[in-house]
Amino acid sequence: MNSRGIYGNKAAIQSISSMFKSGRMPHSFLLYGEKGTGKKLIADYFAAAILCENNHDGEPCGECHSCRLAKSKAHPDIIYPEKSGKLMTYTVETCRNVCADSIVSPNNGAAKVYIFTDCDNLGLSAQNALLKVVEEPPLHVYFIFTSVHKDSFLPTIISRVTSIGTAPCTADECKAALAESGYNDEDIKGAVGAFGGNIGMCREYIDGDELKGITALTRAAIDSIINSDEYSLMKALSDPVLKDRKLSRQFLDLFDKTVRDAAVLRYRENAEMAGCSPRKAEQLSHRLSVKSAQRIHMLIGEAAKDISANVSSSLVMTALCGDIINS
Repeated sequence: MNSRGIYGNKAAIQSISSMFKSGRMPHSFLLYGEKGTGKKLIADYFAAAILCENNHDGEPCGECHSCRLAKSKAHPDIIYPEKSGKLMTYTVETCRNVCADSIVSPNNGAAKVYIFTDCDNLGLSAQNALLKVVEEPPLHVYFIFTSVHKDSFLPTIISRVTSIGTAPCTADECKAALAESGYNDEDIKGAVGAFGGNIGMCREYIDGDELKGITALTRAAIDSIINSDEYSLMKALSDPVLKDRKLSRQFLDLFDKTVRDAAVLRYRENAEMAGCSPRKAEQLSHRLSVKSAQRIHMLIGEAAKDISANVSSSLVMTALCGDIINS
């Protein structure tokens, strides 16, 4: 762990440090990787480093006035644009306001940093509104975007940002981080058993019931496929919780990752798992052929697209159930 409390992601931190050392610092960055792998924490670290009064090779000192303001999220030159709308994303108007504000001199230092988080739903019009300022930013301005998927952005945006990937920690690093935060051993064991070294997902699993419920539904759906139990699959996919769009997308993501794990295990016995139940994935790998796993993966992907397109979650889950049964 470094001085900013970041576990793992050594490659990302080293990339940032190397850019500072070289003196050739780009003005636009994309941090991408699965949910819970520290993208926002690294974005805050990066912004603090840019504005630190005693910056040492890209690491913020943590003690100067600027670092203290950054830590409390009160720095006037670290700007988090507001999200709005049903999808809670950045509107065209917000992006245009950022462009207009970017030409204004910093309030408290030599630079301004705009941090756009969770940009997977950032619309094309909003991206186009940002394109010119990302292409030719004022010398005092930096942009940091975070998203799960790199291809959430237009190719024209991607070509003009420096992309840095994030990854889960090791299980031991995750356990150490959770223990440092005061979680008990039993909770840590359950969370790491479900989400491995993904600290963010482990925290979410321990802190609330929603993710525990979605994880249990995912395991139930996988069990129903393992046991060829159509009724149990129908019951899992018709659970009232899945009427919620956000939770249904989260379920589909975990479901898909576990099916992916099963397919990978057909080729590599000790492959690293991405889903929420390595044991269920192993059992499923003995039940499904690679072709069947690919078919279910495709069906889940189509269901996720339908939900993103505002189709009723209940209808999508009912159709998915029928498609899986008949596949």
